[in-house]
Amino acid sequence: MGKDSITLSPKHGVNPSITHCPICGKETGVALLGRLKGDAEAPRDIRDTHPCPDCQAVLNKGGNFIIETRDGESGDNPFRTGRIVAVTTEAAERLFTLRPIPRVAYMEHTPFENLFGEHLKGND
Repeated sequence: MGKDSITLSPKHGVNPSITHCPICGKETGVALLGRLKGDAEAPRDIRDTHPCPDCQAVLNKGGNFIIETRDGESGDNPFRTGRIVAVTTEAAERLFTLRPIPRVAYMEHTPFENLFGEHLKGND
């Protein structure tokens, strides 16, 4: 099979997953995964590799994102609470000592709440 073809799963056919923006979590499309190792069923939802058009527009204008996570979460894919803010690079430079300034950063709930709590309503 070529790079533009898909090997169908005997059990699951095209084996689709819904893709989500890695920043805001909005649905961005459908991934057709076909046959996976062990002919496993594809997960219902997966993180896309590219931001949605709205988030990409913020990044293109030089904005930075701060994504709230649960306290104690770490790693490449921490549990997200659903609250997110976009800030200018100047604001990010005041908030973070890390250089270079990350375009997308995670912040645990407690400091996020201390910075933005009275201005943002969560999904909870």
